[in-house]
Order: sequence, then structure tokens, then C-alpha cells
Amino acid sequence: MPSPEKDIKLQEQVKSLYEIMQEEKVEELEIKSPDLKLHIRRKGHNAVRHVIQAAGAGSNDSAFQAEQAFSEQKNPVITGFTKKSPITGMFYRAPSPASPMFVKEGDVVDAGKTLCIVEAMKVMNEIKATEKMKIVNILVENGKPVERDQDLFIIEKL
Repeated sequence: MPSPEKDIKLQEQVKSLYEIMQEEKVEELEIKSPDLKLHIRRKGHNAVRHVIQAAGAGSNDSAFQAEQAFSEQKNPVITGFTKKSPITGMFYRAPSPASPMFVKEGDVVDAGKTLCIVEAMKVMNEIKATEKMKIVNILVENGKPVERDQDLFIIEKL
């Protein structure tokens, strides 16, 4: 029977693999060995399905605990309206590291307000609100790369 320490270690390893998949934009990963079968599939950028099967007794507990660890991650399933990136580049929440952020979660902004900057080929492209909206959730970390049409913000139209 697997020990709680092994279960925690497995959870950490799977979480680490998933984070690498996110960074490298890998949609599906499958690993098979005599004592472990692991299948991770990312759907879109935010919803995830996991199947983990460890050999031996207690494998269902391990699979449940690993899946539960993933469900606690900060990757929300997107519902409602989103603001997407019009271009591929680097996402910045402020004009400079020392400046305040353009918007925070919960902010209500008017049309024309700058939400973020996406840097592409050394050009700073301001992404602006096209209508009055509330910023419900910010989906991208500051300084991380984004793809064209990637969701940046979950918004509520006002």
C-alpha cells in the first residue's frame, strides 16, 4: 500500500508536469511504466482532465488525491465574457515594474481604459477596454508570453 509521503510526492510530480505542459503549451501527455500509468489532457487553456493509475493497493486514493490537488489550482473554467489578446507577445500588467498596475480584479473600467500591454517585437501595444466592464479575473501572470486570441481577462459587461 502506498504511503502518504509517496502520494504527496506523486501529487507534486504530476502538478510539476502539468505546469510544464502549460508553459510549453502541450495539450496531452501520457506516461506508462510497470508501476504507473499517467494521462493528462488539457482542454483549452483552463479546463483539465486527469487520469492517474498507480499499481498496487490504494491506487484509487492516489488518483483521487492527485485529481483533487489539480482542482485546487488557480485555473478557472472560463464562463461568461473574456477579453482576448489581439496579438502574440509578452503580457504586462503595468507600464513599468515600478508603476502601478493598469487594473486589478474587481475594478470597473470605462471604454478606452488601458487594461494591459502586450509587447511584440519591442513594440508596446496597449490593450484597451472596448466598453464599460468589470474585471472579474486576470488569467495571465505578469511577464508571461501570450498567444493571439488567448483569454487575458474574464470580464462582466456593464
